[in-house]
Amino acid sequence: MFVKFQLRSILRPVLIFLFLMSFYQVLVSGGVVPASDGVSVNQNNIVRVQRYVYQDDSDLKMVMVGSSLAANLNIKHIGEGVKSVALGGRSSQTGLEIVKRSKSKPRLVLVEINDTIMRQIDSELLDSLYHPIFYGMRQYLPMLREEYRPVSVFINYLKSRSKQNKKLMSREALDSLEGRNVTPELSQKAIQATVDIQSKPLSEKDAKNMKQEADLIKNQIAEIKKNSGAKVVLFDIPLESRVNATLRKKQVRELAKKLFPPDRFEWLPPPKEREWRTYDSIHLIGSDARDFSEFLRDNTILDLRLKN
Repeated sequence: MFVKFQLRSILRPVLIFLFLMSFYQVLVSGGVVPASDGVSVNQNNIVRVQRYVYQDDSDLKMVMVGSSLAANLNIKHIGEGVKSVALGGRSSQTGLEIVKRSKSKPRLVLVEINDTIMRQIDSELLDSLYHPIFYGMRQYLPMLREEYRPVSVFINYLKSRSKQNKKLMSREALDSLEGRNVTPELSQKAIQATVDIQSKPLSEKDAKNMKQEADLIKNQIAEIKKNSGAKVVLFDIPLESRVNATLRKKQVRELAKKLFPPDRFEWLPPPKEREWRTYDSIHLIGSDARDFSEFLRDNTILDLRLKN
C-alpha cells in the first residue's frame, strides 16, 4: 500500500512535467513562442551557433565569422541567405571550427582578421555544441535550444516592443540615441583610453600568439575549401580614425598581411576613407554598422552570383 502511494506521488508530477514539456514543444514548433536572441553576450553566442548548426541551411549562401566587431553587424543588411557565427569575446577560430564541422556548405566564408585572433578557440562552447547526447536532442526538439528558454523569450519580447518603436524613427533620431551622443564625454574618454593603450608597440608575446593562431586559421581555411569548395575572403572592420592611426594597430595590420599574404589569401578591399563612429572606440554605432554591412553586401554579391 505504501509503495503504491509512493509511486502515485512520484508519477503524478512526472506526468504533469511531461505534459507541460510536450505542450511547450508544440508551441515552439507551431511558431507561437518567439525565439530569443539571448539576454547576455554568452547566451547570444550560444543562440547564434546553435541556429547555424541545428537549423535548416538550404538557402545558405554566405557565412561570416569573427569577434564582437563582426557580431555587431546585422546580417539582414548584408542580404538573404547570410548567417553569422561572429561571437562576442571570441575570435574567428571558433566560428571557422563550427563551419568546418557543420554539414552546411556555404558558397562564401567571410573571415574577420585583426588582433582579435590572438584569442584562442573556445573549446568549451564547441564541446557543448557537439555533445553526443544533446546534439541530437536539440536538433529534433527545438525547445531544448538556448533561444527558447522561457525567461529569455519573455525578456526578448519586451525588447522587441522597444525595437518596433525605434524602427519608425529616422536615421538622425536613431543616431541621437547612441551612447556616443547621449554621453559624449564618456565616449570620448573611452576612445582616448583605447588610443593610449594602442599607442604602445605590439609586444613580442602578442605577435607570437598572433602567429600561432594564424597557423590554426590557415589549416581551418584549407579544410573548409577542401570539404565544401567555399570561397574564403578575409576582411577587417574600420574603427575610429584616431584608433586606426595608433602604432599598435598599424603593426597588427602589417603583421596580418604578412601572415595572410594577398597573393595567397583573398582580402576584401577596405571601404572608402571616411570617419567611422563607434560608441566605445571599437564597436560601430548602429548607422555606421549598417553602412559597413551594406559595403560587405556590395562587395560580395558578385561572388555569390558567379556561384549560382
